[in-house]
Amino acid sequence: MIAERRDFRLARGVRPSRYALRFELDLERWTSSAREQITLHLDRPSSEITLHALDLDIQSATIEGGPAFERVAYDEEAQTATLHFDGPVGAGESTLQIAWVGEIRDGLRGLYRSTRPGERYAATQFEAADARRAFPCFDEPEFKARFALELIHDASLVAISNARVEHAEVLPDGRKLTRFAEMPVISTYLVAFTVGPYEGGEEAFTTTGVPVRVWLPPGLADKSLHARTAHVRSLAWLEDYTAIPYPYGKVDAIGIPDFEAGAMENPGAITYRTRLLAADEETASTGTMKSVFSVVAHELTHMWWGDLVTMAWWDDLWLNESFASFVGEKATDALNPEWGYIRDVVAQSTPAFNLDQLASTHPISMEVRNAHQASERFDAVTYLKGMAVLRMIESFISADAFQEGVRIYLRRHAEGNATADDFWRALDEASGRDVTAIANAWIHEFGHPVIHAKVLNAESPDYLSSGEDGGIEIDLRQERFFADPEVKPTDQRWLVPVVVKYGTADGIREQRLLMDTDRVSIRLPGAQWYYPNAGGRGFYRYNLDERSIALLAENLSALAPEERLMLVENQWTLTRARRAKLAPFFALLGGLRGERDRAVLGAITEGLYWLDTHAIGEGNTESFRRFVASFFSPLLDTLGWDARPGESADDRETRARVLAILGRVARVPAVLAEARRRIEAHLESRAHLDPDVASALAGVAAVDGDDALYERYLKRMKDSETTDAQEEARFRGALTAFERPELARRTVDACFGEVIRVQDRGLMLSSLLGTRHARGLAWRAVRDRWDTDIAPLDPGLKHRIISGLSQLTSADLADEARVFLETMAAPDCAEVTAQALERLRLAREAASRLGSELGDALSRVA
Repeated sequence: MIAERRDFRLARGVRPSRYALRFELDLERWTSSAREQITLHLDRPSSEITLHALDLDIQSATIEGGPAFERVAYDEEAQTATLHFDGPVGAGESTLQIAWVGEIRDGLRGLYRSTRPGERYAATQFEAADARRAFPCFDEPEFKARFALELIHDASLVAISNARVEHAEVLPDGRKLTRFAEMPVISTYLVAFTVGPYEGGEEAFTTTGVPVRVWLPPGLADKSLHARTAHVRSLAWLEDYTAIPYPYGKVDAIGIPDFEAGAMENPGAITYRTRLLAADEETASTGTMKSVFSVVAHELTHMWWGDLVTMAWWDDLWLNESFASFVGEKATDALNPEWGYIRDVVAQSTPAFNLDQLASTHPISMEVRNAHQASERFDAVTYLKGMAVLRMIESFISADAFQEGVRIYLRRHAEGNATADDFWRALDEASGRDVTAIANAWIHEFGHPVIHAKVLNAESPDYLSSGEDGGIEIDLRQERFFADPEVKPTDQRWLVPVVVKYGTADGIREQRLLMDTDRVSIRLPGAQWYYPNAGGRGFYRYNLDERSIALLAENLSALAPEERLMLVENQWTLTRARRAKLAPFFALLGGLRGERDRAVLGAITEGLYWLDTHAIGEGNTESFRRFVASFFSPLLDTLGWDARPGESADDRETRARVLAILGRVARVPAVLAEARRRIEAHLESRAHLDPDVASALAGVAAVDGDDALYERYLKRMKDSETTDAQEEARFRGALTAFERPELARRTVDACFGEVIRVQDRGLMLSSLLGTRHARGLAWRAVRDRWDTDIAPLDPGLKHRIISGLSQLTSADLADEARVFLETMAAPDCAEVTAQALERLRLAREAASRLGSELGDALSRVA
């Protein structure tokens, strides 16, 4: 019965069209008293009206000119309040007035509190289903309405909401009334407001006259220029891409001290973590500057896709997030060509593959029964696999046809609700292709395929010149890919848009095919080698036979960087999944010695960091470190420690990556010593660290750091809280790198105290769980503090910690964590828990197996 109530959906016979809301916010007592007037349409007379409300105390309810209010009945599982009247409310339009009181929550969802030293804020976060924690409402995406909002608050505080301020006045009691203009129709989860001692940066305007301003806590607004520019440029690009003017009048970007997610797409009032807005070239790394632009473009894409046109129900959350990821990254790449950002886009497939290869994965689109399940949908499959599938479809039908389909869809469903099928039909119409068949074959299936590729004419000594045009004939066979090779094969098959890149005497060519059967063979005229996923555009694994690998190995330099990074990532995945030994992975790295591309190096370091944490033992530690040092030291010799005038963004990012792995994995003494020297000079204000290497050096210096250095990191983190969000974040993160047991324990304990904000608890604990030196301490803290300090957290924070437990690969910790996860009762984490259990089992097996293979693999590559 409880499960049935949790799955409750509101009846469609009562629908809102307008809300007029007034909140009186008391930030001293953390309370809210409020009232609203909802314009409703009833299909038939009824003596009761049910709407969502959670943790609210409804004081009264009135139907203008209608029956008298009798009582309210709450259903905690359904998260509803049913208003009972002494007679039927008539069919047609009615006006419902409700008054209630509630708290400003000590959490990060609903109407919640946020603080900095001497400062108090009230803020909202309503996605997926937490508007009901702030006001009684019809809290499902389908019930779109207009919103008019008034806030009464401390006169010293700034009030911001979705719409512009229409009127403000100081009341006789000294408080301030701020009235906002009425919003166009939106869903309840997109309503937003906040009050606090914000400082606004200078207002800027897009070419079409849309005002843009960034708001941050005091002391940070001077670092908001990059974020403001990203909003202005992205908004202009998106207006052109969609051919629809920005619908919401203005853009306020608001950095909130405490925020669960990275950002939230509230129309006209986008909310962020402060470090995603307070970033400039003096304090932020190149990687952070790219992240800022990417997140901004993602959120602004939602203004059209999600806000203007909204999913009918959470089943299609993936389409909101996948599309915002895909088009937002297109904007980031197009507006910053110097970054070569397409490599970052391709690299984002990795976390999607890693989740989707589990037996416990979920399809991109699947039924969502309730708010708990909706919260679990904010994952790599929803965001990144969906993005990869959209990128694959665009490549198949052309970018122009895809864009025209987007415009058809948005025009057709503006200010309404729509489904994925509505979008596929628009792409069918624009392209003249059956996109619906391809798309549905991907979004409703669990998992993804692996393409087994084999050269068929390799037995002929002159196969490269056999036949009329020479070349290679290859056999392609698909099946579902599982990280666990023991899982029974399925009969699943995908419509796979395969693009094969191959080299001929006359240059590079591509051949496309839509693989719609289990097996197909194709001829590549004049081919001397081939690569089965051109541009890394296809969301599929591939497994090459020995001859294919040999041909490709001689031509790695002909692959684009995004293809090389996917080659490394693909081989590492096959190795982890027992589809290949460890030696071929190291052989591939041997062929990539001298690699300079920062994205390819990122794929290489990912595998090496994993081996360092989970697989090395006393017998191979030194040989492993020697290999890492020999691979990366020449790069440091070339790049040097210091940035050079006019050097590329790639070189700046590569330097940081090289220093980090040489210090934290290879443990090169000269790197450890120089990192410590530079960090101390920075902390003593004798020298300023280049922000591109600052985080890397802070982590390296901490490896053998002592109590004194730890205290200085803590002090710098605290001192930077109100002046430099980037400095605060880098020294907070570096606390996890201190390896002395007593310092590791201090960091673990700090995650549950005032030193580390609740919003950062999941990230810090997950990082600690992934280290050799602190994972035991972190695990015991999670286990012992679960009921008091973790179970009450909002779901997104809990999910990070549960996922982090899958890193406990040592035999004793793995068994303890498995028992804990199997017996833990957390209905809002059921899927994440199942995935963590599967990841833990597979990682434990891989750690043992690859540890035994590591010595042989290193001896071969040496």
